[in-house]
Amino acid sequence: MSLDDYSDYKIAKGIQAAYPPILILVGLTGNIISIIVLAQRKHRKTSTGLLLICLAVTDSVILICVLLVDWLSYLFELSFSSVSCKLRNFITYFLLHLSPWILVIVTVERTCCVLYPQRVRRIFTRRRVLILTVVCIIFFVGLNSHLLYGSELVFDEIANKTSCQITDKHMDFVFKIWPWIDFAFAFAIPFCVLLCGNIIVLKKIKSSHHFRKRSVLKSKYENRSNGSVFSRSGIRRTPYFTTIAVILNITFIVFVSPFTIFAIGQPYWFPLDTKTPKRYAKLLLIGTLMQMLMYTNNAINFILYILCGSKVRKDIVKLLCCKRRRLRAFSDSLSSNTTTKSSFSGSRSSHSSATSQKSDAL
Repeated sequence: MSLDDYSDYKIAKGIQAAYPPILILVGLTGNIISIIVLAQRKHRKTSTGLLLICLAVTDSVILICVLLVDWLSYLFELSFSSVSCKLRNFITYFLLHLSPWILVIVTVERTCCVLYPQRVRRIFTRRRVLILTVVCIIFFVGLNSHLLYGSELVFDEIANKTSCQITDKHMDFVFKIWPWIDFAFAFAIPFCVLLCGNIIVLKKIKSSHHFRKRSVLKSKYENRSNGSVFSRSGIRRTPYFTTIAVILNITFIVFVSPFTIFAIGQPYWFPLDTKTPKRYAKLLLIGTLMQMLMYTNNAINFILYILCGSKVRKDIVKLLCCKRRRLRAFSDSLSSNTTTKSSFSGSRSSHSSATSQKSDAL
């Protein structure tokens, strides 16, 4: 039996054909709007706003350079060259490592903001945040550089096509050692930092809310006993960027953890010496599902920004309203220019007719 006879293979190919364009359209549109909104002056001044812009750019590059290229190569059966094969593997792992570490920097900054609100702006300046981001970029370029010489084009007899695979000399390292390194930097270390940061932030927010609630109740009781009316709630809302950081961390854990666990277990669950068409079809289906779930994390951040609070929603409405006003002003200026030109041409024609009548009378 060939691969086309297995239902797992058909389902996997259907997902590869239908799901990526939805993610690309939604993700790129949302990331572009996020960059425009966060690049406004009031957000751009904060280090968190700068980091979220970097995150949106990284997610957009992942959707374009990884997901879009894979989708187009699947639809049109594009063939990779040896250089593009190496670059594709390198860029994929590099970007998937960089994205969670931007979240790590955001989480550390938000944790310091909750613990040391008076000193956080002096500690996390925009310059230091940029330096940290550049250091992460340089580190992950070096970490993933082995993929530039460990990949090659190989003809797969089961899939009946040429695909980008790991070389035989590099096979043991990639399947036995590299998954643990990848797991550590792509998920495990960021997961520990995000979990600890979220626990600290949530506990601090909870204790602050309890403290303010008790203060409000005490003030209410004192004002009532004095015969006055107390109308202020006195409870301050959680900072918007802190809420965003917590939600982004939770979605990262939910959407990325299945793929990282599958990448570690794959050599043991589907060893190469037991690779049959049936097992390959099952492997392809599970891998496709885990992969699409991971890419979903790079496409839904803008939706999370909208759901987390009204701040971004207001900025989006302002952005759209400003565009409409500019379009109206542009159309009004065009119509006024057209009216001016028509009246000017009318006055010129009346003046020329009067001149001709005067010359005839003479």
